[in-house]
Amino acid sequence: MSDESPFESITLTNQAVLLTVAELARQNETPVQTHDLRKHCQERLADVETEVIGTISEADIIRSLYQLEDEDLVNEIHQSATSPTGKGRPAYTLAVSEARVYDKIDEKLHETLVE
Repeated sequence: MSDESPFESITLTNQAVLLTVAELARQNETPVQTHDLRKHCQERLADVETEVIGTISEADIIRSLYQLEDEDLVNEIHQSATSPTGKGRPAYTLAVSEARVYDKIDEKLHETLVE
């Protein structure tokens, strides 16, 4: 296992998703489902002046959440409510402290995304 922090290997998009989950956790709005997370990310990213992130799709959010879960930065929660197709939609919570996220995320991104 590497000594590298998981924060050092995640992309700016993943950092934006993680920071948004941290902000929602701070506001007691987690667990959050992917479609709601996408809405929050898009609202926050509207003012970010970087082509690295660009427009974020729900597929980008899902991909980021899987990667963040693999790095033990978020947890997937299976809720008991089911969708019309009979499948439960997973929701996500923060697996590390908000303070750790704020300390490790790209400073410029943090300043732009955090209210």
